[in-house]
Amino acid sequence: MRRVKKVFMLGVMVLFAASFCGCGTNAKKKNEITMWLVGSEGQAKTITKLGKKFTEETGVTVLCQAISWGDAHSKYLTSIAGDVSPDIGTMGLTWGMEFGELGAMVDLRGEFPEDVNVLEKKIFPSILKSTQYGKKVYGIPFDLSEHIMYYRKDIVPQAPKTWDELMSVIRSLKALNKGMVIDWGSLDWIGYSPFLWQAGGSYYNDDYTKVTLGTPEAEEGLRFFAELYKEGVPKTAVPLEQGMRTGDYPLAISGNWKIISLMVGAPEIKGKWAIATLPKGPSGKNTAFIGGRVLGLFAKSKMKKEAWEFIKFLFKPENQCLIYEASLETEDAYLPPNMDTWRSLPMDEDFKEVLQSQARDAKGPPPVLAWDSSTRFINHAIQMVIIKGADAGDELKKAEIQMQKELDRVRY
Repeated sequence: MRRVKKVFMLGVMVLFAASFCGCGTNAKKKNEITMWLVGSEGQAKTITKLGKKFTEETGVTVLCQAISWGDAHSKYLTSIAGDVSPDIGTMGLTWGMEFGELGAMVDLRGEFPEDVNVLEKKIFPSILKSTQYGKKVYGIPFDLSEHIMYYRKDIVPQAPKTWDELMSVIRSLKALNKGMVIDWGSLDWIGYSPFLWQAGGSYYNDDYTKVTLGTPEAEEGLRFFAELYKEGVPKTAVPLEQGMRTGDYPLAISGNWKIISLMVGAPEIKGKWAIATLPKGPSGKNTAFIGGRVLGLFAKSKMKKEAWEFIKFLFKPENQCLIYEASLETEDAYLPPNMDTWRSLPMDEDFKEVLQSQARDAKGPPPVLAWDSSTRFINHAIQMVIIKGADAGDELKKAEIQMQKELDRVRY
């Protein structure tokens, strides 16, 4: 029934596909690969530039078009319905399996098993797991982003290494009318996830058939997350750059792209701040959230082999370094997923050490079809606890029940 409903929805979209303005496989020149990049025009230009080198090597031309995050999901669905999908698309980590279930994506492991096995050995396992839907692979990681800790060395001399140390530092800052910022995932599941995992909890069991939020570990993680807000994390948005610049919020948890934002947006505090991995929780781990984009190959492509060769081309260390270096100018500071790339990555060695270490202990969104439609239940539980003072255990059990219904609905 679920598949029938999705097919029906796509059928409705076909009515609008005739006026679809994206350039897809039906509007291509001969021997040309079309790639849609969810992101900036600047990065699309970088890919196009690399595509010229690929053309010199293979004779196949590459057209890369940027599409915005806000429009991307619906644009992909409409392109699938109207048979005007690109050859290659970058997309959110969970989109590949969603589109794959509609028959719109190539199972890369099924089509190119030897190549996929080679590539997967080079990718950070933390992000790889979020892209694997059972035994199927509908996307290869294109880049990654991760949680890290930022701190003003002149105010917080050493980054806290444990939950206890973190709480001690926050309380000390509170006495000075200062605090800590969480500006990637504040009051939602992204911000809560590291504390859930650091406490030893998880969203689902190992085979993703059961929601596991009604556990003592999940409750402990949410209680600690809520305590941070009680002791000094603002419930309203405070940009990390502003908080770090003024010193009002000399401690922060955010994404790695804020490294570039701080360099550009707060040059006056150069040398006064540093980054660190997240503090360890009761599990003994400092697991962070990791996100990013995947590269997928569309089933309707008439250039599958050539498109796959271009995906492999983009995965080469030298090309990933070029993509990263170019992204610094546009502040698209995603990180390369190919571990071999990091040997020659043009980055401060101290930053590189922290980012690699954190990437080795990180997790992404669960590879579950029901995930995107379930996060609202987690967010509701989090906000009830932090804003309304509700009991963490009660709210998580409510979320667990709702998520299990959603999981069963999607699975069956």
